[in-house]
Amino acid sequence: MANQYSITVSNGADAVLKDLKSRGMKMSQCIDAAIMTLGADALVRLVTTQKLITAMMQDEDDDE
Repeated sequence: MANQYSITVSNGADAVLKDLKSRGMKMSQCIDAAIMTLGADALVRLVTTQKLITAMMQDEDDDE
């Protein structure tokens, strides 16, 4: 049985999803393929890296 989720995404992710939709892709299939291809460990590393970069950029802005 399929599971449904309601998610909030960044503006950047929204732009990617809209681009995929304009190409005739189904959002649920794209998201499912990305998650299954990357797997949990890679997704954790990506989110951790993204948070680190964001924090470093914020520190840099605070120093100015």
